[in-house]
Amino acid sequence: MKSSCKIIFGAGLVLGLASSSLLAQNAAAFGNLPLWFEAGQHGTFTAHGNDSEFVISADGAGFILKKSNGETASCTLQFAGTSPATKISGEQMLAGKISHFSGNQPEQWLTGVPTFARVRVDNIYPGINVVYYGNQKNLEYDFNLAAGVSPSVIALHFAGAEKISLDPQGGLVIQINAGEILQHAPVAYQMIHGSRQEVATAYKILDTHTAAFALGDYDHSQPLVIDPVLAYSTFYGGNYGETASAIAVNPVDGSIYVAGQTFSTKATNGIPFGTPGAYQTNYQGGKLTGDAFVARFDSTGSNLIYATYLGGSGNDGALGLAVDAGGNAYVCGYTDSTNFPPYPTNVLYPHIRSLYDNGAKTYAVDAFVTKLNPAGNALVYSTYLGGNSMDAAYGIALDPVGNAYVTGYTYSTNFPYTPDAFQTHLACSNTVYVNANAFVSVVAANGGSLSYSTYLGGTNFDVGNAIAFNNNRVFVAGYTISTNFPITNFLAGFTALNGNTNYNKKLNGYPDAFVTAFDASTPSLSMLYSTFLGGTNNDVATGIAADAAGSAYVVGFTTSTNFPYTTTNVPDLSAAFVHTNNNAKHYVLATNGFLTKITWDGSQTAIGYSAMFGGKGVNVANGVALDPAGNAYVVGSATCTNFPVTTNNLSGYLSATNSSKKDKGWSDAFVIAFNPDATALLYSTYLGGVERDYGNAIAVDPAGNAYVAGQTRSTNFPSMDAYQPHRSGTNDMFIAKISQTAGGSPALIITTQNTGQPGVTLKWQRAPAGYSVESLTDLTSGNWQVVPQSPAYTNGWYELTLPVTNGVQFFRLHQF
Repeated sequence: MKSSCKIIFGAGLVLGLASSSLLAQNAAAFGNLPLWFEAGQHGTFTAHGNDSEFVISADGAGFILKKSNGETASCTLQFAGTSPATKISGEQMLAGKISHFSGNQPEQWLTGVPTFARVRVDNIYPGINVVYYGNQKNLEYDFNLAAGVSPSVIALHFAGAEKISLDPQGGLVIQINAGEILQHAPVAYQMIHGSRQEVATAYKILDTHTAAFALGDYDHSQPLVIDPVLAYSTFYGGNYGETASAIAVNPVDGSIYVAGQTFSTKATNGIPFGTPGAYQTNYQGGKLTGDAFVARFDSTGSNLIYATYLGGSGNDGALGLAVDAGGNAYVCGYTDSTNFPPYPTNVLYPHIRSLYDNGAKTYAVDAFVTKLNPAGNALVYSTYLGGNSMDAAYGIALDPVGNAYVTGYTYSTNFPYTPDAFQTHLACSNTVYVNANAFVSVVAANGGSLSYSTYLGGTNFDVGNAIAFNNNRVFVAGYTISTNFPITNFLAGFTALNGNTNYNKKLNGYPDAFVTAFDASTPSLSMLYSTFLGGTNNDVATGIAADAAGSAYVVGFTTSTNFPYTTTNVPDLSAAFVHTNNNAKHYVLATNGFLTKITWDGSQTAIGYSAMFGGKGVNVANGVALDPAGNAYVVGSATCTNFPVTTNNLSGYLSATNSSKKDKGWSDAFVIAFNPDATALLYSTYLGGVERDYGNAIAVDPAGNAYVAGQTRSTNFPSMDAYQPHRSGTNDMFIAKISQTAGGSPALIITTQNTGQPGVTLKWQRAPAGYSVESLTDLTSGNWQVVPQSPAYTNGWYELTLPVTNGVQFFRLHQF
């Protein structure tokens, strides 16, 4: 386990401590901490790792470590001089419960013990709170200080340690009987008028067991700055082409699931695309879209747990994905395969129901819903879902007991509906190719029945693109061209399609986005609200997320200059091209992405905030996810060269410029992260190579790490700690993880590589001014010397080539 902490002051200064690590060869292994804390007795919370245990109480945190020989070592972090008014509580309760059956006395058994993603201790000192959370091998804790509270009151006392000391780099060394624990030097900075200003900070030793923080002057009025880092990025594909349409993160172990479609029959290195023992190891797909696939990686993204095809001899594609706490993957999409795998034989709909209709110009395709077990080697259930015409499922979400909520579109007059459905018939005429309704269906946890199913739409064309579940509420987003799309408790001013201002004869109107919410507290879903969302031109919702308070976060794209826009006070977003464009001729060249938060107080909807973003080009937001703090993370694709990026906090492969070929108008993926009230950006970045790259889906873990999936044609798409470092086919899917460094640490990395020429090359991620490269030949001397050569800067990396020496030499980046 590694641990880190940061101090967040009420007015926005960040103090970050880099990861700590065990130095001694015989040190106990911390192992992997899970992302949850188990509620214990007497107001404690416990996290169990491999050969480790971490116990939080109101006045500190204890480590119990087990060495390979069975011996244990322990150390307790205590906050000296704490307030007597401390209060400890679990935050963000998880779906999983833990039971302990120890001994033969049932009255001593513990069942249904709740688990939490975070633990909060209020008033550890007056005006100071501390929050603990796990992130795989990282255990992190944040100090939250009210404005005006001095960090000098914080004292870190390491009970059980033999002693503490400082190393030459300013790191804190905690000596225990199993070895040493190193906590690297703290980092603090602020952004002042767009410029990064370092704040002098260091540990100071108070006694042999106690340390505190020493800080220079800082401005309490400045906002918090978080540095994003590309933690890893990998290609994934075979000998032809893949697209990742959906991504999800296991809430328990942090493993990463992706789903999409593939044409690959094998991997180019001779390894099969499907992993041995997977449910379906052989490609069976058709010529148009190939097979659907599902792949699961471990939390590092570097190890593939399983990959399986999912399909029949026709065309199949996975479009939506959700994962439960047990590691089961729920997938939805489309298929025209008559032999798509149904399971069991008495599943809801074991046979395809769609029929080709030449007169209506409809194609024989059904939606499907499939549940895979955690190992990816067996189906829990798999069913077609559709009627006599075309049907497809685009989005899927889960409730705590495993019911699957699915949305998409249907052309079928006999799409399955339940007696309590909101709408029991296809409202459009179904006589021309563009007539369809959205649908919302709930597949019961056992896959054997529909708990609820309804059409959703008007007399023209409606599509459900995304669905979210939270706190017994279901939220659906998509787009509609129906002037009579069902609306109720709608947003003020959004009572009609396009505001009744524009009309397209071919499509009977430009599309508006729509958002519809249902109460899922009973099996018969009742509609809470339904509203148009858009301006006078084209508006499409592509993704949705929801919080426990009932707010929906909707993303998509727009060409409407009057799309609702509340973030005019955010400098990074003030130049949204569509919003400021008055030339209709440019609409074919420009769409902007949008993020709109819709609040619900139980009786009325309102816009919490609404942002547009993008430059002159095609900018589409495809997915959104939330972290526990309410920050919203959006992924998409942009062809513009002036997308609003945060140039002050991007490093390494996270780019402030579009890397694709500008003369061809090709796109990069983008990731943009908003703070809880959209008054500022946490970060905004391009991600891609010289060819076409598309960001299709995003997920976020409890620590705020963003996981992005999509498609790339770039051979130089950035890869880091990759499972597959190079493109294999004509196009591959990609997975990337963007982490926020604890406390805004610059995430300096030094690596050496053999260049093939005499010498050695040092490479490190972009660092702010105030750092130098230093070297020495004997670590015990502490006589570091500045390397006089100046580094080159290329593609977000500094590079320095030094001549070969015949002796041992050490290098470091040092802040001066």
